Amino acid sequence: MAEAWKTLAAGDVKARLSGPELTALQTSQLAAGQSDPLPEVISQVVGEARGYIAAWSGNVLGPAGTLPPQLIGAAAAMAVWELAGRLPTLRGLSRNESRKADYDGAKSLLKDVAAGKFTVEKPTEEGSEELPSAGTASGSDAKLNFP
Repeated sequence: MAEAWKTLAAGDVKARLSGPELTALQTSQLAAGQSDPLPEVISQVVGEARGYIAAWSGNVLGPAGTLPPQLIGAAAAMAVWELAGRLPTLRGLSRNESRKADYDGAKSLLKDVAAGKFTVEKPTEEGSEELPSAGTASGSDAKLNFP
């Protein structure tokens, strides 16, 4: 049975933070003109995860900005890792060994998705994004020919 894909919400990421970390994130002083980095981090992580999903020809992408339910936890772990790297001055929010293990596990899961070793839910509604077809150059394999 297909399940609706979900957006990775700020609450999914914040749920992986301890009380002091969450307080540090919410009360951090941003520089003038600097915006909250969490929405950008979420967008980047979701885009990366969708790229892994699209890599396996048997997968179908759901609506833009969404992920299958089985990957929300992995994406949240990746977002926490990225957020900790962007805000290293926050007391208590750091890239520790436990966070590294969570991040590595998330990346490993996404690699399994890309290789077809881990099946994700088909979305109840397909996205409108075009997936690269077999034989299409992508990633680091593309060769550029300049005149």
